[in-house]
Amino acid sequence: MKTKENSKIFYITWFCVIVTAILIVATLIRSHRPSRGRPYERLTVEEARLYMSYEAAYLILDVRDREAYEEGHIEDAVNIEYDSLVEKADEVLKDRGITVYVYGEDTAQSCAAAQKLTDIGYNSVAQIGSYRDWTAVETETETEGILTDVLE
Repeated sequence: MKTKENSKIFYITWFCVIVTAILIVATLIRSHRPSRGRPYERLTVEEARLYMSYEAAYLILDVRDREAYEEGHIEDAVNIEYDSLVEKADEVLKDRGITVYVYGEDTAQSCAAAQKLTDIGYNSVAQIGSYRDWTAVETETETEGILTDVLE
């Protein structure tokens, strides 16, 4: 009699272990968000300018809304609004191998846009912060240049 009870307990225990293992694996698979593209780079404005100074082919992408883009943008930047990035990326960014420098309204928006681009298969994406970051460094650089000229 005890062997039948022990056998039942054994099978019930194994059944519970197997169900628990399946649930754990399913949870891990659902929580894992694979990126089909490679991770993107995060660059400072200074690093981006340095790379752009010697890189032959690249594209600067502004993911802010159209009004913000028209008020001011980085020279030669192309505008695709963040909300329509996935739909319009292929028609504007035809070469998936070209380096794409992405900036937005803030760093969070440019990071999200860079991740979207890598997820849909762009190979060389760099997030360069916000438009404010870019213009703040421009202003500092211009001031430093003026001070250097005065002191010399």
